[in-house]
Parts: sequence; C-alpha cells; structure tokens
Amino acid sequence: MLISGQNITASSLLKAIVVASLPALVVLATLTLINALDFAYFICGYLAVAALCGLYVLPLLSNMTSLTRYVSDLAHDKRTRAPDLRFLSNFAALSDAFARLQRTWDRQKQEMETVITEREILVDTLPDILIMTNQDTIIVRTNRAARAIFGQNLAGRRLLEIIPSPKLKQAVAIVLEDFRGQQVEFFLDEPINRDFQAIIERFPIPSEGGISLVITLNDITEQKRIQRMRADFVANASHEIRTPLASIIGFVETLRGPAKDDPKARDEFLKVMAEQAERMSKLVNDLLSLSKIEMNAHNTPTGKVDMARMVRAEKQHFEWALKQKNVTVRMKAADNLPFVRGDESELAQVVRNLLSNAIKYTNSDSEVTMSLRLVSDLPADPSMRNLSRAMLFSVKDQGEGIPKEHLPRLTERFYRVDSARTRKVGGTGLGLAIVKHVLARHHGVLTIDSEVGKGSVFNVYLPLYEEEG
Repeated sequence: MLISGQNITASSLLKAIVVASLPALVVLATLTLINALDFAYFICGYLAVAALCGLYVLPLLSNMTSLTRYVSDLAHDKRTRAPDLRFLSNFAALSDAFARLQRTWDRQKQEMETVITEREILVDTLPDILIMTNQDTIIVRTNRAARAIFGQNLAGRRLLEIIPSPKLKQAVAIVLEDFRGQQVEFFLDEPINRDFQAIIERFPIPSEGGISLVITLNDITEQKRIQRMRADFVANASHEIRTPLASIIGFVETLRGPAKDDPKARDEFLKVMAEQAERMSKLVNDLLSLSKIEMNAHNTPTGKVDMARMVRAEKQHFEWALKQKNVTVRMKAADNLPFVRGDESELAQVVRNLLSNAIKYTNSDSEVTMSLRLVSDLPADPSMRNLSRAMLFSVKDQGEGIPKEHLPRLTERFYRVDSARTRKVGGTGLGLAIVKHVLARHHGVLTIDSEVGKGSVFNVYLPLYEEEG
C-alpha cells in the first residue's frame, strides 16, 4: 500500500517509525517495569512518540525515495529533474553532484551522437560502394553508393546473393578463415554490367551490430575501358606502321635481287616505296600530334583566332587535290565574325582534317561546302551549358554518306567504316580522333549528320573569345 502522494509503502514507513521510536520505547518500558510509570501512560506515551517520529520520518523517507529514484533514472539514461531534498540537507550536495553528473553525461552523449551522425554521413556519402556483413556474410549495413547499384533493400540479404562472383566468394572465405585482407577484380553481368575492384577486410573492433567484414567496391569500368583502348591503340598503331614498313622491306629485297637490273621495275617499285614511306610519315606525324594534344589536354587555350581568315588559308592547301577530283569548295561566311578562343595551329588541324576528309570521300565532279556563322541554338553538351552563343564551322560533302551505326565510333582511333577505301585515299584513321581531342581541349563540340547516298555534314561548335570566363 502506497502513502498518498509520497510513493512510500506503509510497511517501509512503519519500519522507519519503529526504528526511530526504539530509544523512547526502551525508556518507557524500563520506567513501566520499575513501577515508575503506569502501563496506560506507557501505551499513551509510546503512541505519542511514534506519532511524532512518523511526522519526522515521513518527509525524510520521501526525500530518500526521491533520491533513490533519481539515481535509478540516471543509471537507466533517463532525462529527469533533480529532486528537492529540503529535509535531507546533508544529502543536498550529493543531489547537486548527481545533477552535474547528469549534465556532463548529457553533453558527452550529445557529442557522441554528433560524432556517430557525422561518421554515418561520411560513410553514406563515400563515392565507393561500402558493404558490411556479419560472420555469415549476411549484409548488416550499406552506404548510398551500394544501394544505388544493387537496390535499396540490402540489409538481411546474403552478400553473394547480390554479388554472385566466384572470385569474391573465394576472397571472402580467405578473410574469414585467416583474417588476411584480400583484393580481387571481377566483372558483373547484366543488369550491372560493370568491372569492380573489391577490397575485403576484417572489421577491426567488436561490433554490437555483429559486423565482421567490410567490403569496398571501386568501379573500375572506365579504367578497364581505357586499358582496352590503349591495348587496341598499340596493336592498331603497330599494324598500321608494320604494313607499309613490310611493303618497303619487300621492295628493297626485290630490288636487291630479281629486279636489280630492271629499270622499269625499279622505277615502279620506288614509286610505291615513296607512297608507303609517305603514308608511314603521315601516320607518325598524326601520332605525334595526338600525343602533343593529349599532353596539353588540361590547359585551356586563351588565344584569339580569326576563323574566317584561317579557314580561307587552309583551303589554299588543297587546290591540287580539288583539281584531281574536279571538286569545288564553296565558302560561306558572314562579315565581321568575332574571334573564337583557342590555339590557331590546333584549330587549323581541325579545319585541315575535316576538309581533307570531305575532299577524299565526296564524289568526283561534286561540291564541298564550308560555312561559318554565329548560332544560339547549341547542342546539349556540358561544354556549351554556360554559353549563350558560339561559332559554328560546318563542312558538308556530297559523298556516299555514313551508316548511322558507325557515327558514334567515328572519332575512335583507327576506326574505319571501310578500311580498304580509307587506305586507298591515304587516310591514317586518326584524323577525327585528333579533331575530337582538339575540341575537348577547346571546350568545343563535334556533331555529325549523315545520310547514306546523300553525304555528310560535320559541325564544329567553338566558344567565342568575348565569352571567356
């Protein structure tokens, strides 16, 4: 039974009264035993003493109960107000100490929660995929990057259920068995279709969540693509150089042997050797140009280029080729066009390559059209995002056109729609790759429109000098 409003049981109050009144009880009992006090007065006296003790003990006991409950709340991490111990003056300092302790705990708890929140945000915003599992490889925790690739509901699923890679399975088994960290690379098929580098480590400290393994996945798809491109480039470059070189070596051996005394064969072979040497020279020059452009890829040019003057100057270099095919080049350019921002020698390479291709692949007795104009309708490309207008340089031919499936790959090194025809007209397969890299450095854009049987249009968008910054 509780005493109303005090949270004190009757039994605890009775025990306290008995203890407090015990000295008076002994005195009264002694007086009664020696006949110095009547028994009736003994009863009345003890009841009076017990009542007075009750009045004194009740608030003390109430304060003690409040103090006990306060300490218990602190022990269970409950936020509570320090009790008013007006009848326990000796314990007031203790209550204040507990209050200070609570404030310290609250501050430390808040600091710890802040640190935990910061770490959770840090883990969640890591660009690499992070997956934590328990000893049975059940996923315990993931970050945002992991959920973006593998789906939202990952917790509780098995690691190898979402990443079915034999290489990863073997590496995880090794880490679980002998605690040695492992690093493996693997490829995931559709719908992921990516290359990953996985780093598997043991979780360094005991975890309440049961975390045993930490798996970090780095998406190396782009790195693998670049490696494949480099390997293909080396193979293609070697092949392109080896072919004319083998031809030259073959003719030299023939001239030293069977055709040594044959003037007609010698003249014919020397002509072919000169053509092959020129082809190899063009290839080496294009490779050197491409290498130089790539070395300066991160240095945006800041010069002023008069595109109209430069395009007209480049056109003069092709007069002989135009006469050979009976091709006319028409130039359309408005007066007083503004400068573009760039490196004139590199932009001249762009014009030279595009015009050269147009002349090579257009039909004989036809026309190639070059135009320069200001445009505000810009392609949806990050390079053009902050521009209101740009210079558009277009080259249009009347050739056979290019099938649409080939258009996305035209700027790849050594990519040819028709390899035999490209070699026949003297192409190295690097011209459009050079154009692409020059424009990337100039924050320009190349677009290609083509229709089979009607010809192609190559459009180059370049930032204006006046819009720098």
